[in-house]
Amino acid sequence: MEQQLSYPAGAFLLIAAVAICVGTVVQVRQYRRGGNIISRGQFIGRLAMSVLLLSIIGLIFFGSAYRWPDALTELIFWSGLMVLGFVVVFLALHDFRLIDRERHVRQAEIYRSIQKLQDDAKEREDG
Repeated sequence: MEQQLSYPAGAFLLIAAVAICVGTVVQVRQYRRGGNIISRGQFIGRLAMSVLLLSIIGLIFFGSAYRWPDALTELIFWSGLMVLGFVVVFLALHDFRLIDRERHVRQAEIYRSIQKLQDDAKEREDG
């Protein structure tokens, strides 16, 4: 069976690849400047996600243009590609949990600072 990637799908994938590359470059520049609050582990995870996403896009192009010798080989290829997609989703959810945890820590620090300011103001009023 001859399969081809449609023109709109190919254009969408190319635009997505460019967006991923631009986002990765921006993330690397922010991290190197120190203008980002993410940890080294989060940074490496995000780089891994971008590499995996770009690999998936490239493999989609390859898989749609390649003439498969049999259906089993094709099934194994597309199944492996789907597993890569699940890995990207897992990494994204892990990154989200790390960001959410960091937000809670920062919010707690802010509340402690506010409480300390209130306590200091009350001591000045009393003393």
